[in-house]
Amino acid sequence: MLRTRTARRTRTLLLATIAALVLAACGNGADDAADDADGDALQLVGQDDLTWDVEELEAEAGTVEFVVECENVNHNLVIEELDEEVLECAAGETASGSIELEPGDYTYVCTIPGHEETMRGTLTVN
Repeated sequence: MLRTRTARRTRTLLLATIAALVLAACGNGADDAADDADGDALQLVGQDDLTWDVEELEAEAGTVEFVVECENVNHNLVIEELDEEVLECAAGETASGSIELEPGDYTYVCTIPGHEETMRGTLTVN
């Protein structure tokens, strides 16, 4: 009887361990799905030299999502024609935001004082 109880406990512990590993693997899949959702977002880096790493972007009309990584300087992202701030990003951080846009050409800009002249890009919305 002692052997049977020990065998059951061992089997239960083994099954619990396997279940935990399977659930952990499923959790990683959920994180991958979240990363894939960010794959549709327009990715930008606000660089320390006060430039964007990308000066031309393209998106489909509707909700346009942005993800901005700021190196060691704060930045924001404003759609100039609408005078609407989409997001703010602290130094060393990543921020995201979205805006509804109709087809057309737009200018995205960082309006933090001293940044606006060099941090400009063109967004074409189809």
